[in-house]
Amino acid sequence: MAKKRTSLDALSLSDTEMPERVKPLEKADTSGKPRIIKQTLYLPEIVHEQLRVLAFSERVKQHDLLMEGLDMMFKSRGAKSISELTEMDGEFLKR
Repeated sequence: MAKKRTSLDALSLSDTEMPERVKPLEKADTSGKPRIIKQTLYLPEIVHEQLRVLAFSERVKQHDLLMEGLDMMFKSRGAKSISELTEMDGEFLKR
């Protein structure tokens, strides 16, 4: 029998509540580097093309532009910045 999936409605987080620290699924790397999780992103072709052109014209990686966009989105919602989160992750690993 297939396992029943948990719906998003079942989660107890409110719109403004952010978890302080999400526990890693595996043992933390003791090198002090934050774990990196791969995330697939599906973009319409025209959006991908514009991202590619912007990255090329600014001589940066597409990843850098996406991270900049995530940081702006976090800031607009009052969440911690990427640099704050990675500093927290490094402190967590040092314990």
